[in-house]
Amino acid sequence: QPDAVVLDLPVTSGEDAIRALHSRLAVLPEVTDPDELMRALMERTTVSSVCISPDVALPHARTAAVSRLLLAVGRATPAVAFDAGHPAVRLVILVATPKEHVAEYLRLVAGMIRLLKNERVRAALLAAPTEEEFRAVLARGLPG
Repeated sequence: QPDAVVLDLPVTSGEDAIRALHSRLAVLPEVTDPDELMRALMERTTVSSVCISPDVALPHARTAAVSRLLLAVGRATPAVAFDAGHPAVRLVILVATPKEHVAEYLRLVAGMIRLLKNERVRAALLAAPTEEEFRAVLARGLPG
């Protein structure tokens, strides 16, 4: 389950979305270095696109700045541009994990990609009126 869910991200860009979700995680005790976590997330966006479909972004980082896998999910209202090829992102899934947790990280990222490629799941997440319903849609779709 996500550590943070924000149904109405009040942002105007992909970077703003990452910063908003980062701020929800930065207060957790498992984030040992919030500045380093933000740097790692932003660095990852410069390597390649973090978008996995026209309306879904999956910014992620493996970093020493966290002590366990962390997940924050946001729904941008209205849609925001992450890059030139993805001008209308609505769902933002932020993943941070310790560097040494490679298998867990790969499993989660692959699972999220599989789940969010499903148009019915994306539609259900976009339509969920409450955080509880949003979390239930994710729980039904994610293994473990």
